Amino acid sequence: MPRTDFFSRTVVYVYADNHTEGTKGIVLNMPSVLTIHELCQQRDIEFRDQETRVYQGGPVAGDAVIMLHTDEWQSANTTTAGARYRMSSDYLMFEKIANFDEPAYWRVFAGIASWAPGQLDMELNADFPYTQKNSWLTAEATDDILFAAEGYEQWDLAIELASKQLFDNLL
Repeated sequence: MPRTDFFSRTVVYVYADNHTEGTKGIVLNMPSVLTIHELCQQRDIEFRDQETRVYQGGPVAGDAVIMLHTDEWQSANTTTAGARYRMSSDYLMFEKIANFDEPAYWRVFAGIASWAPGQLDMELNADFPYTQKNSWLTAEATDDILFAAEGYEQWDLAIELASKQLFDNLL
């Protein structure tokens, strides 16, 4: 099914929300045609895996390369991205992974998603000019949702998780 807009059927991990700077996130389920191997070749880095894709993280800063990963690992430019996750953004991370020094779970993105201060809250609440038609389902992130699936399978898992968490909260 073709996408009607960039965010149609996307799973977004929100990693920063600030009243002055706005909200930042990464679209998790849009693999690109670019592989990490091809990206590394541009920097003369030998990367052993030739099939793992770079994901389209969002429509903002499309040339920024970011790795979302579990928190037991770090690279030269690593920052917190939630309670159990980190984000790294440097090419040393690829050299480390090529040398079998890698986090338990990870995924690489080009670009991010970004909202002005208060904008995402308006979208979540369907406040004007936003409508329920374009509303969100929310859930706490899990390793399975973030790293174990992709594409519409990831979308389906996220819908199931959001439904379960909503139901559990009602009881």
